[in-house]
Amino acid sequence: MAGSQLTNPGDVRRVTVTSPSTLILLALVFLLGWGFVAFSPPGSHVAAWWPAAGVSVLLVLRLHRSQRLWGALAVIVVTTLSNMVGGRELLVAICFGIANSAEAWLVAFILTKGGRTRPVLDSLAFAYRLCASVAAGAILIGFLAGVTVAVFDGGSLIDTLIGVSAAHATAVLIIVPFALLPSTRLTRVYPGEIAAQVVILGAALLYVFGPGGELPLSFLPLPVIAWAAFRFPTRVVLFEIVGIALAVSWLTTAGGGPFDQAVNLGGDPSTLIQIFLLSVASFVLLATSSQNENRLVAAQLRDRESVLRGGFVGSRVGLLIVETYPQGFVVLESNEIASAVIAPEREERQGDDGSSVVLWHGPLAQKIKVAVRQRVDHVSWQAGVNGVRSDIDVLITAQKPASLQRYSIQFVDVSAARRTAEAQQLALENEQKATARVTELNRQKEEFVASASHELRTPITSIIGYVELLEEEELDDFQRKSVETIARNARRLADLVESLLELGRPRDPSTVVASTDVVHTADDVVRSLSPSAESSGVELQVEQSEPLLAALPAIELDRILTNVINNAIKFTPAGGSVAVSFARTETQAVINIADTGFGMSPETIEHIFERFYRAPDAEERGITGTGLGLPLVQGLVNKHLGSVAVTSVVGEGSTFTVSLPIAEASDATA
Repeated sequence: MAGSQLTNPGDVRRVTVTSPSTLILLALVFLLGWGFVAFSPPGSHVAAWWPAAGVSVLLVLRLHRSQRLWGALAVIVVTTLSNMVGGRELLVAICFGIANSAEAWLVAFILTKGGRTRPVLDSLAFAYRLCASVAAGAILIGFLAGVTVAVFDGGSLIDTLIGVSAAHATAVLIIVPFALLPSTRLTRVYPGEIAAQVVILGAALLYVFGPGGELPLSFLPLPVIAWAAFRFPTRVVLFEIVGIALAVSWLTTAGGGPFDQAVNLGGDPSTLIQIFLLSVASFVLLATSSQNENRLVAAQLRDRESVLRGGFVGSRVGLLIVETYPQGFVVLESNEIASAVIAPEREERQGDDGSSVVLWHGPLAQKIKVAVRQRVDHVSWQAGVNGVRSDIDVLITAQKPASLQRYSIQFVDVSAARRTAEAQQLALENEQKATARVTELNRQKEEFVASASHELRTPITSIIGYVELLEEEELDDFQRKSVETIARNARRLADLVESLLELGRPRDPSTVVASTDVVHTADDVVRSLSPSAESSGVELQVEQSEPLLAALPAIELDRILTNVINNAIKFTPAGGSVAVSFARTETQAVINIADTGFGMSPETIEHIFERFYRAPDAEERGITGTGLGLPLVQGLVNKHLGSVAVTSVVGEGSTFTVSLPIAEASDATA
């Protein structure tokens, strides 16, 4: 919808009573009112024409809704002053001011009723509304002015009503539409045609209303005016109406035309002029509005057609619009892709009217005709398009009404989609094979590790047993150090084998009902690891706390804490510390092992629970290990429905948090 030239009342620049444009219009209302009162016909109670009415309506219409009451009051004041300066009594001037303000407010109210804040003269419906609002306002002011004249001046109410209504209606219909013009040009301007029409119109007006024009031919200019209404922009037509009003008024005043002769019959030339101009203005506004509406609809249809045609022609799907004929189809519309598909079956003939007709008949056309008869909306076809063999899905849609036997047909090339689907299926099969292969390799590896661990356990146990016997004998210093070395390494091998066996066991959730005092177990682990911590220069601390029971066997909790605390000692430099603390939630026992060691980067933390993974800087710092301790911890914790998490800052240390389900005190085993 085209916008109007009125300011949008809803924006930040909304027009108020104190806006400069409003003050200018108020001044214009005063000048026009004073001038036409001062020069009203002798003996007349009202002016022959009242252009101030049109300016008043325009003023109120431009105001924001919240300002219109103030605008109406301003019109009362200004119109009252103009009437007083023009020579009218105070009370009469006030009544005329109220009447003019009421007219302006009523016209603006009707035009913007229904929430339309930006009235635009772009449709026949709005032209009807404009005419209705002008008529309502004219009748209102005619009645109020008639009552005022009858009461204060003793004049005729009916004569005043007719004269004032005609004068005001004409003024409003001529002036207000200038502010309601569409902001966009809806038709082209042809200066030559406009000039010719203006010359012909001027000649017609001069012939009808000029000196000596006594014949009742006031209808003669109407065809020329209709020419402008149906061909020219609304702005040009409105200027012509103003010109007609001035020309007819001046020529009639000069004694020419049929209206001047009405004096001899007791008529009022001024009233006849107003009625003539009112008829012309009403006709022109309705005609131009109808044309504007048609032009807008035509422009919208052209835009839609352009969009649809652009989508049709540029579509990546073949599109056809066809009608049936005995041997096949008549092609009404087709895009490039569809033309390429039907090219082998396409025939171009000349119709009876000389136009080109495209016929489509052949195997594909016959297959589609069979599908149409069987009411099937989808068939498949293989065609050579641009030298490439393609699989095509043909979609058939009947257009309404069915009596036309018109169909839209889509050709969808599914070759690429099918090749993609086949490639995806092949990739999926390869992925499944690779996954199965990896699973089998993992199974074989775990079986090998478990088997090797079992085989190693027996000789290692024997070595440890004989070492313990040797430790009970009297040995010299060299022998004792040698035995201690053998014992230490044998126990390391035993721990490694035990870890491998533990990692190879199933990790299903434990169903064993057992509980262990976390605080007591942590004390035992700290005491056993204290010699290792002292030799490394690391302070090992454990928080004193009330008993805290966790739902898992003591031996598994011991292994969890031993691995985590031992790991913290190894990665803490001399002078650092490792602290063990406890917490309790509603459902979990929480153990925190915090160290002041080297810390870990986020990249390292992502991998620390992977089997055989070792931190990149472990080798550089000479820290021994197998990379199995933390994976073992995670496996045992998960087995008992717990969790293990780690936070770390490089250069400041790490904190491991082990959370385990709480057990009841009656289930304690340690």
